[in-house]
Amino acid sequence: MAQKRKYGIGLQWFPDFRKNGAVYVDKTAYVYKLARHGGKNYFLSRPRRFGKSLLVSTLQAYFEGRKDEFEGLAIENLETEWIKYPVIRMDLSLGKYYDENSVWSILGGLLARFEKEYGLPVDKKENFSTRLSNIILEAYNKTGQKVVILIDEYDAPMLDSIRDTKLQDYLRQRVRDLFSPLKGQAEFLHFVFLTGISKFSQLSVFSELNNLTDLTFDTEFEGICGITEEELFSTLKPDLEWLTESMIRLRRKNWTYEDCVREVKRMYDGYHFTELMNDIYNPWSLFYAFDKGVIDNYWFSTGTPSSLIDLFQVKQPVFPELEGIDCRMDKFNAPTERISDPIPVLYQSGYLTLKDYHFEDNSFTLGFPNEEVRVGFGRSLYNYVTQDYVGSEDLMLNAYWSLRRKNSTFEDFLESVRKWYAGIPYDITDKHQDEQFYQALFYALMVGMGCDTSAEDKTSDGRMDIALKLSDAIYILEFKFNKTSGEALQQILTKDYAVKFAADQRPVWAVGLNVSADRRTIDSYDIVQVKV
Repeated sequence: MAQKRKYGIGLQWFPDFRKNGAVYVDKTAYVYKLARHGGKNYFLSRPRRFGKSLLVSTLQAYFEGRKDEFEGLAIENLETEWIKYPVIRMDLSLGKYYDENSVWSILGGLLARFEKEYGLPVDKKENFSTRLSNIILEAYNKTGQKVVILIDEYDAPMLDSIRDTKLQDYLRQRVRDLFSPLKGQAEFLHFVFLTGISKFSQLSVFSELNNLTDLTFDTEFEGICGITEEELFSTLKPDLEWLTESMIRLRRKNWTYEDCVREVKRMYDGYHFTELMNDIYNPWSLFYAFDKGVIDNYWFSTGTPSSLIDLFQVKQPVFPELEGIDCRMDKFNAPTERISDPIPVLYQSGYLTLKDYHFEDNSFTLGFPNEEVRVGFGRSLYNYVTQDYVGSEDLMLNAYWSLRRKNSTFEDFLESVRKWYAGIPYDITDKHQDEQFYQALFYALMVGMGCDTSAEDKTSDGRMDIALKLSDAIYILEFKFNKTSGEALQQILTKDYAVKFAADQRPVWAVGLNVSADRRTIDSYDIVQVKV
């Protein structure tokens, strides 16, 4: 029988893993490679809950010369010097930047800690660049070694203030001031490393740090955060075996180890960070599943991230279009004074990932990395748009499960959709009177309920609105607004959308729907079987 091990969920200080006997996936070979890479200044972007803070603390322990902490790990056989450097580590996510006072309090507090450590006066009125410059110089003079600077979540202040343009301007100035010594005092610095969500969301902060080497899309460091497939099937194989036995006991009596691996991959895999497209698993969700013994949705389990809600309020993403969207590499590095395009932020935050690389024009196709994120994003978007529309999801969930269990017909299901649309408050629908809104809202609800559905699927002659897949049938839905359901149906037939499912053994039905602007719901629909 497999044994459950300890998992360091929530641990971000590298030595705590050994102290607590928790499972640690060895990333120290990457640490050594990075420290000996030949450069000095680096930046790495990875999604939230992907192990960035653990990586930063591992770098800290390494540069502080804590050799004993690395016993038995890869770096023990690589490093021979173990030089102790003065390390200045700052985590900019340790607070919420709601106004100018909080900015001074949080950033000033981070600097005060090191001013006290090196015996410097704490002058709260002095600008940040002068204070950090004094710390760097004093650390160098007192130790005789060049200084290591580690900045975790550098862009947290900007992400906290997406909706407040005035505060954004102020924050950008203060953070640029804070970072300016990292270039101006290069002669006293041995190594500089910054992490964050995105270079896009930095809002021109990097104009002060144009000497950074960006490792975000570097194939050499693709697996530095997260869990690679190789690590999953070696270091974490005992945990997969434990998870299999737990799932058999709790939920899936006939499961095998292979079944468990497939479901883990479907739920938590799918992240890609370079054109090599090597699979990376979300460590947060993976370790939660091991700890709980159940494969479930953990990434959104603590609630919708505030940064996602803020992004919705700046510019609401069109959900169906997010699966299969194409963009060029330079989109992720575009300097900007405001976050106006949600796509780069959604990518860097982990809601989207690279799904395909196109060498010819150096572009990528983006999409949701896995089912956990796709379902969680759908639920978040649906809840944000409908807000206090109480009971709506229960109505549709009952209708969907009745359809799946063959207790009702698809026409019955559409009648429930009609009632659901009709119940949405006018103050919501009045803002979004178009075909795209009704399609996107229906799709977000279906995805959020865990339905097997897809949107904007490409065919040889266009894109179908929505495909809803059941165990015994596939339904192709085409939405029209203030037209006729006949026109919607005809589009499916004329463009032969059903050909996409030619190899599928299930029958296919074409469903044309029209939403009336006056009634704010479906006023007619037509259903025709197009494949037996």
